[in-house]
Formats: sequence, structure tokens, C-alpha cells
Amino acid sequence: MNATLLHRCYNRTGEAATWMPGLECLLWVDIDNGILYQYTPDEGTVKEHTFPEMITSVIPWKGHGDEVLLAMKNRFIAYDLEKKTYKTLIEFPCLHPQWRTNDCKASPEGRIWCGVMHCSEHNGNGSLYCVDNDLSLTPVLGQQSIPNGIVWNRKGDRMYYVDSGRRCIEEYAYDYLTGAIYFIRTAVQVPVEYGVPDGMTIDANGLLWVAHWGGFGVYVWSPSTGQLVDKIEVPVPNVASCTFGGKERNRLFITTAVDGLSEAEIQAYPLSGSLFVADVPGVVSGENHYPFIIR
Repeated sequence: MNATLLHRCYNRTGEAATWMPGLECLLWVDIDNGILYQYTPDEGTVKEHTFPEMITSVIPWKGHGDEVLLAMKNRFIAYDLEKKTYKTLIEFPCLHPQWRTNDCKASPEGRIWCGVMHCSEHNGNGSLYCVDNDLSLTPVLGQQSIPNGIVWNRKGDRMYYVDSGRRCIEEYAYDYLTGAIYFIRTAVQVPVEYGVPDGMTIDANGLLWVAHWGGFGVYVWSPSTGQLVDKIEVPVPNVASCTFGGKERNRLFITTAVDGLSEAEIQAYPLSGSLFVADVPGVVSGENHYPFIIR
């Protein structure tokens, strides 16, 4: 299968592709440039929301209308897409200026799982945090390199998590009552020639659809066997995130990046940094974007 260009843009690091079921739109970010993009298929429009700081992730927020949660460098804000106003919801007082948030997702019961990484050194100094439903913040995994994609299976008793620095996808038993995780195994160890696993989504059959930085595509992995099942070809090297969306939830939206490319590579792959889409008939989306819930 091949992805096609959907929206030409020049994202330094296009990330956090997130389908908003209630709003029927796609959100994604350009991290360092502090831009939140909003694509509405029914209108055929792409809006840009700009911020004076980086944005790393987007999380739906249950019962809050047009508001979404955005992970900034060291805090979460609640942002109103219509009014274009925002307020700080959670701060990371523990973060040194050289650290920042990375990929974040809400779990089935509404907790936020948030990766934290060093801005330039990726040698096991990152962490995975959990933001509980009462807004308390707890470090869960230490000695991570680049905490990245996170998804849950349909039953909600397994969590799959990417550490890009270690080129692996790990499987954890997940206790939704307490938010505790228990390491089971490395489900997928990505070969060097496939690039680096980055953002990730899941389908209804439990297959992992993983954007590969440097891999020219979205790779479909079986977590039960660790084997490669399929690949969506993308005509640029650095593929950063992906998600299912659209009316039937069978369109795969894919973000990419210019960051990390030489001038020669940018000329060779001029669509780098753009948004792509692949139609995947017969594939049923898993639940990819649970909302955060405050109790």
C-alpha cells in the first residue's frame, strides 16, 4: 500500500496525529515551531493554531466541548479550538530545562501516560510518567531513551510502548484499576535497516501500525509474533506518527518531518514535513484516542 499527499506543509517535526471523534477532525503538531494543525475533512480545510512554545502531543478531554489537552515542553494546557484560549492544567515542576515531554496518550480509564526525554542526549536518561485522574504525577519507568508511541489492546489489559532509542516495542500487563504496569516482554525488536520506531496506533485485530523515522513508511507489526506483517510506503524518509480516522475510521493519517535531513535529502524528498494519508479498506481501527478524565 502507498500513502498519498494530503496537505503540503513544512513541519520540522510533524507529530501527534490525533483523530477527534466528537469534532470529526484530525489534529497534529509541529513540535518545535509550536503549531497545532486542525484538518476537517467535511470542510476540506486546514487551520493553524500557533503558540509561543513547543507542543508535543494532543489528548482529547472528555466532556469539555471544543477543548483539548496539549502537552507543551513542561506542562499540559487546556486549549479551546474555537475561542483560541488556553489555561495551564498540569505542570511538571521536576523537569530540568534540558528535558521535555514527548509522546502522550490517555489510557482506557482516562489516565495520561507521558514520555519525558532529554532534548539532545538520548542515553537512558528519559522517563515515562503517569498523570492520574486526580492530576497527581508519578514517574513509572526510568532509564528510557526516547519514550514514544503508546497504545492499549481492545480488552485494555495490555499496553504497548515504544522506546525509540532502544528500537523496541515492549508489552506490559496493564491494571486499569490502579494504573500499574508489569513488564512482560519485548514484543518487537526493530532491525536497523527498517529505521527507528516512533509514533504508533493499533487496529481492532491488535496489529501495531508504527511510523518509522528513517524507514520511509508505516510498518505493521504483530505483537504476538514480533513479525512484520505489512508496510505503508511513504515517499519521505522521516515518518513520525500515524492514526486511523475519517468517517469509517479506515483512513490512516501520517505525519512526517524535515528534521534530521541534510540539504541534499530535503531536495531529494521535497514533500518531507507534509501530511499524508492511506486508505486501508478492510482494516478496522482499534480505539486509539481515549479521553483524559478528571475524577
